[in-house]
Amino acid sequence: MRLWKLKDEDHLRLYRENPETHRMIIEIALDRYMDYFHEWDNAVFRKRDLHPELAEFLDLCSEEIPLRRELEIDFCIKNRPEDIEKGKLIVASYRNYYKGQLSMIHRRLKRLLKFALILFFISMGFITFYLVGKTGSHYLIEQVLVEGLLIGGWVFMWESLHMVFFESLEPMKRRRELKRFLQAEISFRSTAPHI
Repeated sequence: MRLWKLKDEDHLRLYRENPETHRMIIEIALDRYMDYFHEWDNAVFRKRDLHPELAEFLDLCSEEIPLRRELEIDFCIKNRPEDIEKGKLIVASYRNYYKGQLSMIHRRLKRLLKFALILFFISMGFITFYLVGKTGSHYLIEQVLVEGLLIGGWVFMWESLHMVFFESLEPMKRRRELKRFLQAEISFRSTAPHI
């Protein structure tokens, strides 16, 4: 319990906490609004991707903040007046980016679980063939083949269980991170003097 408390205190030193919402604030300084977007992406702004370095920075910050804590992302635009329309474009692009990432993780998990189910049915088939073929044959080659079915069945079953209980852990954690990003509050502020 004490270690858990120390860990939270460390994060409170790295990131500010919004006193009203108790969300952890990730601050991002941009020279201009367009620095948010990937410079090679020519799609309409609403569908443009985040700049890859920004996405990586957000992922690193997310890894440092416990998953149970909600996020607030604060964009500070340097030497530019506040532009509400560009802010709306960034929010729409942000949401689209993380919805796309979440969709890819859902497809990956679905493929993984589908493949695990196929392996499980293959293992059940091998074990069934083992039980049917176990007639007490006196020929060595038949005994080896029948025992091979049992071993193969257990190997396929183990692989199936390994996929469900171990390989799916990382995508499930990533899914939680992406959902947290989608629920994050996004704010903008400008350091430009008001005219």
